[in-house]
Formats: sequence, C-alpha cells, structure tokens
Amino acid sequence: WDKSSLAKINLYIKPGMAFGTGHHESTWLMLYQMLKNIKFRTKILDLGTGSGILSIAANLLGAIKVDAIENDLDCKKNFFENLKLNNIEKGISFYVDDVLKWKDFNYDVILANINRNILEKLIPNLVNTKSIIILSGLLASDYGRMKKLITKYGFIITEFSKKGDWICLVLKYDK
Repeated sequence: WDKSSLAKINLYIKPGMAFGTGHHESTWLMLYQMLKNIKFRTKILDLGTGSGILSIAANLLGAIKVDAIENDLDCKKNFFENLKLNNIEKGISFYVDDVLKWKDFNYDVILANINRNILEKLIPNLVNTKSIIILSGLLASDYGRMKKLITKYGFIITEFSKKGDWICLVLKYDK
C-alpha cells in the first residue's frame, strides 16, 4: 500500500488486563483497515473493545461518534485510563454489554476484533446493516468457514488482508 496516503496518528495504550496493545497481528490488521475505511465525521461501533485501542484510533481519525461495547467489566478501568492517556474527553461512549445482544447497527463502520466463535454468532445479527464491517481475530485457517457463513447471510468480502497467521475481512451486506 502507499503509506503516504494513510493518516498518521499517535495513540497511547496502557495494556492493563485488557487485550489490545496494537502489537498483535489482528489488531494491526484492524488498524490498517480502519485507516482506509474511517472517514472524518463517521459513526463507529466497536464490538469487544477491550483496552479501547480501536475506539481511540477511530476517534483520532475523526469519527464523530464511537460506541464501544465490552462484556468484561475488568476492561472498563483500563479503557478509561487509555482515553485519558490520549486526551479524549468526548466522542466515545463505553457500554458494558454482550455484543451478541446489541441491537443497533446503524453506524458507518462496525469493528469486531473478536474470536471466530463469537464472530460466527454475530454475523446473522448484522444482516441488513448498511455499515462497512471490519472483522479480525481470525486465523487464516478460519477463512473457508467464515467465507461460507458470510456468503450464506448475504455479505460480500470487499477486502482481505493477512499478517502472519491472522486475517482481516472487510464486509458489506449485499442484498
């Protein structure tokens, strides 16, 4: 890719107990796709936010609204520490909830860097969304299984990226 065309941001993370320091391949892949897909003043849903790295990156890229969903209450303190480290006071809302019970998918971009088992259950919930969906937390060996499921529910893969053994898929609903 042409590095000069991508935004440059500085993002600070205190990992704490939450997953997501930016060093894992799946996080790197998500950030790479976010740089390409998040535009100024977009609305973002971050499912399984953990340390908040993707929510913070979205905010720094100019998102007007970010809703961050996490079911692990232990992540909450770390999430807010990371907001403070990045001098973010508004634009991101944190919700303690099960991503599989979340019902509102009216966003420009939906982020989910979660394990395959949860993503498989999440895909049917996303039917009819107009959002760009960016998924990772997937191994390259998961691709065939995920592609079959994605196609079954009417989505198309618009982009595929790989780093090490990990992949990231960008989807659009196509029905």
